[in-house]
Amino acid sequence: MLLVVNARSLLAQGRPPRDSLARDSAGARITLDSLAARLERTEAALALLRQQVATESATQVRMRSRVQLELSARLIVNGWRTSGIGSSSEVPTFAAVARPVDPLFGSAGRQSLGLSMRQSVVGASVSVDSVLGGVLLADMELDFFSRALDPNPPLFPEPRLRTARAILVWPRTEILVGMETPLISDLTPITAAGVAIPTFAAAGNLWNWLPQLRVTRELWQHSRSPISIALQGAVMSPFSVERHVTDAAGPDAGQLSGRPALESRVRLRWGGSDDVAGLQALLTQGGEIGVGTHRGWLRAVGDSNTTSWATSADARVALGHGVELRGEAYRGRLLRGLGGAAIGQNFGLLGNNVDRPGVPLTNAAGWVQLNGQWHPRVIAGVGCGTDRVLGSSADRRRNSVCAVHAMWRPAQPLLVSFEWRDLRTRYAAGVQHARHLNIGFGIEL
Repeated sequence: MLLVVNARSLLAQGRPPRDSLARDSAGARITLDSLAARLERTEAALALLRQQVATESATQVRMRSRVQLELSARLIVNGWRTSGIGSSSEVPTFAAVARPVDPLFGSAGRQSLGLSMRQSVVGASVSVDSVLGGVLLADMELDFFSRALDPNPPLFPEPRLRTARAILVWPRTEILVGMETPLISDLTPITAAGVAIPTFAAAGNLWNWLPQLRVTRELWQHSRSPISIALQGAVMSPFSVERHVTDAAGPDAGQLSGRPALESRVRLRWGGSDDVAGLQALLTQGGEIGVGTHRGWLRAVGDSNTTSWATSADARVALGHGVELRGEAYRGRLLRGLGGAAIGQNFGLLGNNVDRPGVPLTNAAGWVQLNGQWHPRVIAGVGCGTDRVLGSSADRRRNSVCAVHAMWRPAQPLLVSFEWRDLRTRYAAGVQHARHLNIGFGIEL
């Protein structure tokens, strides 16, 4: 088969203007000169098409006939300005506590500004027909945010593997092996400014890409309309972002439990399934609603495991006229390992002893985003997310984030993006506030 580079046709850029109509007193009629001009322009368009096909053929790499490989990339420069103290100046997820003013050296201030290309993304996908009676789909995606928690962004960004999946698809069954978001939180807000750390992380969006085995089985499908119910299950790598108090340099506390994390989800889907699968595109019709559960274990203190759990709900619905609504909600305990839950906390404070975990934290969180595409080249939306820690032992007790975004594609492959965030985080000592503006310029291939 051929190696297909994902690109847009250039024909639209060279489309000739409409022909003039010569009109006489008896009415409009096309003159011979007009027909000759139309024929000349048609021949020019065909010559341009032949040139494009020849250029594309010169860049193709021949592979086995059953395999099709497709490459994609988004190369983008993000410029940002953060007012207030954020958890990160480049991609803040919550507002941090302001540092006290040093009597000798003064203050570092509450403003930051910078440029970065670390949220550029490159990817590849492969499809292979007739594999065990089904179709094998595989893809992987990388960005350049490997040192995501480094407070000093590197001048030489390092690649980071985001997702890597192999999916065997049959008419009613799918098997996925690879790195992917948690099954109970598979949706992602649309944005070009929250790619490295998705928007609404630490405010209702569980996003960590974790190794897992996932099975989907369609249980029922309506005979006359595209409505179906499916059951999903996942076995995931245990991850908690914690260590046992007696071995700070040892394995993750989830790994010490000796058990994998388990998740399940029931989904109701209607409308076109292909539309539902495109998470970074808007639904044109139909939608999907799901409810899920999570159960995991970790050993961070003592000689026994502590249970992690969650219940969740998610929805993605096309409202018509180019408008889509998507969102997620969950309630659970000890979920930091799934990506920012409880505002990045697993345990509460234990008096003045900061080296030992306190009470396991339970939180309730969710996010919602309304997106619209009123022009073929513009997608815009607004959304909010919140994460509330239940109980009074946590340092960060509530985090609320609202964001407005827009993406404009003036001409392929150009992309211009905008996002503004407002972050408010309640601590035991009071509320901290930060604002973040992100403007991006890039290309999509």
